Amino acid sequence: MAVGRSHEVTVRNSGSCLCLPRFMRLTFAPESLENLYQTYFRRQRHETLLVLVVFAALFDSYILIMCAVVYTSEKLASVSVASVGLAGDIILYLLCRFGLLPDRISRRFVPYSLWVLIASQIFCHLGLDYARFHQASDTVGWQAFFSFSFFLTLPLRLTPIVLITTVSCGVHTLVLGVTIAQQQQENIQGSTLARQVKVEVLN
Repeated sequence: MAVGRSHEVTVRNSGSCLCLPRFMRLTFAPESLENLYQTYFRRQRHETLLVLVVFAALFDSYILIMCAVVYTSEKLASVSVASVGLAGDIILYLLCRFGLLPDRISRRFVPYSLWVLIASQIFCHLGLDYARFHQASDTVGWQAFFSFSFFLTLPLRLTPIVLITTVSCGVHTLVLGVTIAQQQQENIQGSTLARQVKVEVLN
């Protein structure tokens, strides 16, 4: 009996996941059994998708609370974006919770739409709340948290999850690196200009 079952699991030697460790490339044989398992797995994860929506709503609520603690006119943009994001999270939660969307849209488009919504929220938070004093650690914690949450909650295969996580982290790193480099360049130019003005005044 054990010998027969040992042939039901094999290691995937083709596709886009060859860079993954061997234990992460295990698949059922024949392929129809693997497809059946993947379908069941994604359907089970549609419930956990709601958890990710709640995480996104809590993120927007956190921004609103932090802006309300020390509110200034400069916080208006952050409050507006967070309010729109929170409204979108609530609408998406209700649509998924009560099954108001067609099954095809719910399975194929909602996970990616939620990823886009979360990524845009993080980048808006980065651009609006850290506009004058960017540092290398800005919103990195939130990016890491949601990247980890994608693996736990999104009803997708491993390859799309790895892809969207890589895109999110890569773009976040690129934007933050370019922004910090520009600020440092501006600071250097400002210091140089100040020294030149000082020299001219002394002369």
